[in-house]
Amino acid sequence: MNNKTLIFGNGPCAHCIAENLLAAGKDLVIATPDKTLHFSLSVDSGSVEILTDTRLVSCRGSAGNFRILAAQNNQEIARRVAGVIIAEEDQRKSNFSQYGLKASSNVIPLFRMTELLLDASRDPGIFPEVKKVAFLNGIFQESNPVIAEEIMQSALRLQSDFNLKTYILTNNLKVAGNGLEALHRETKKAGVVYIKFTDTRPEIHSESDGSIQIEFIDEITSKKFRLTPDITVVDETVVPSNYAADLSRILGVDTDPDGFIQADNVHRFTVFTNRKGIMTAGPSRIIQARDDQIVDAGNAALASALLMAGLAAVPENRAEIDKGQCIRCLTCYRRCPYRAITLNTRVVVEPHACERCGICAAQCPRGAIHIKDLEPASISKQMTTGDTPREDAAFTPFLVAFCCSRSAVQAGELSLCMGHKLPPGLKVIEVPCSGSISFNHIFAAFKRNADGVMVLTCHEGNCHSEQGNTFAKQTVAQITDMFLQIGFEKERLAVQTLASNMGTEFAEMVSRFEANIIELGPSRLKKNQ
Repeated sequence: MNNKTLIFGNGPCAHCIAENLLAAGKDLVIATPDKTLHFSLSVDSGSVEILTDTRLVSCRGSAGNFRILAAQNNQEIARRVAGVIIAEEDQRKSNFSQYGLKASSNVIPLFRMTELLLDASRDPGIFPEVKKVAFLNGIFQESNPVIAEEIMQSALRLQSDFNLKTYILTNNLKVAGNGLEALHRETKKAGVVYIKFTDTRPEIHSESDGSIQIEFIDEITSKKFRLTPDITVVDETVVPSNYAADLSRILGVDTDPDGFIQADNVHRFTVFTNRKGIMTAGPSRIIQARDDQIVDAGNAALASALLMAGLAAVPENRAEIDKGQCIRCLTCYRRCPYRAITLNTRVVVEPHACERCGICAAQCPRGAIHIKDLEPASISKQMTTGDTPREDAAFTPFLVAFCCSRSAVQAGELSLCMGHKLPPGLKVIEVPCSGSISFNHIFAAFKRNADGVMVLTCHEGNCHSEQGNTFAKQTVAQITDMFLQIGFEKERLAVQTLASNMGTEFAEMVSRFEANIIELGPSRLKKNQ
């Protein structure tokens, strides 16, 4: 079994990950497009290979056996690794344009103020003519706690160590990070002045002599004020590095709306991606303070070690492609959220990458993909036939609910624990993902005498398979259209979303559905009618 982990990164987070894995005796490959590595390693229990001036070209295979192709000094190099950790540093973009300002000696970005304060440790006279410093923070767009902390730290030092009058002009000051409330109180105690804007915005003018004038209405006194700082510090927007964007595309891992390498999905936290064996940590996945990056680094190293420990066994009941039925339409290749379908001489499922969600099988137009226990014939055996109505008995509808194992199944179990009464004719069919439900599954339920069928899936953004809930809704919508065309009641088929902690809502959904079906009466498709 391959014991190597490939780390993409050249900063504190990548450094911490490497130290943790080496201490655990793991072998490493550290790759960076930079000319030199910016850190040294103190632990040497495992072996390490440093690849500088190196960019990723392609990645094939799956967890335990990734086949990496990279370019170094215009030469191709190939490596095999068990896992990959992305720990690329983020980058900053100064927000001059938001405030209508240009960089100058007295209008500087936040990182420049940080540099000046470092230089001030060696040269206390670095601010000879400066009396007032104004920080602009998130006035025209949302800021974040990382930037807010850096601004408050800088303002505190200018106020306390250099006796400069400092002002922080802000809209919604983000102090949700660890210790930021205390830091905020400390800065105010030291004399930092906060000017907050909610309904109004300041007017910022660059004068002909290069000075900056900031005019604003104080929202407490409603009086107009003018501030003329000697230095105006402009905040920054934290964005992923350009190389991180290349890595996400080549590795086939999902990103969030801002481009950070991790989809906004509760199932991915803390360091996982949609691809098993590929993890992301620190500034590559989210905007983080340094202390949080170290925690992330530890999580990534632990996840990588656990991954390699569990790769020995070959996964069971994964998707299999019938090569005689496969016409290479590549629907499965496009639909698989885990990038478990690879293209060689034929379409192949990577066993260690397959999460058994069933989306590929449900979407295959030829029915060429099979997953044990998820076949419509296998699942239909779990559907007990509804009772035959008697003239002297009330109609008890037979309801089949296809439930996602990560949400609806748990909500149903919670509902029972809470003491809710569920419909007596309800049959819950557990599936790994609602995206595995195909036309054949739903038709099989009606063929087995179901009076109504529900598909209960995760909320948008909470699907482990990213879009399994979307595929389920599309399937239900298509079948509903078919029902309308043939004159069959569309109300007999429904799709709902819920989370695992919604026990009460589960009971309400199935009870409401039962009431609708009772009103409709028994299905006309029942064999015993």
